[in-house]
Amino acid sequence: MPLIPLRPLLDHAAANNYGVVALNVNNMEQIQAIMEAARATESPAIIQASRGARSYTNDRFLWHLMQAAAELYEEIPVALHLDHGNSPETCISAI
Repeated sequence: MPLIPLRPLLDHAAANNYGVVALNVNNMEQIQAIMEAARATESPAIIQASRGARSYTNDRFLWHLMQAAAELYEEIPVALHLDHGNSPETCISAI
């Protein structure tokens, strides 16, 4: 399943009375652990990256890691979210 927008994921959760955890990541192993937990619980996932994490991981690496996660765990709805964009520039660069 490709990465999905956050809104449909949250709308589905609200309509079906469940919550979705959003977890910050800095590396591949954290993404793998989140996706394994989502698979084990048959749950969607929201993976977040803060400005610091984006700087540490590098946006291009993070993007490719997320694409790989969506491809390898195709049955899991997953969204990528910017955690606490502190300026318009940070938000724009995340898009």
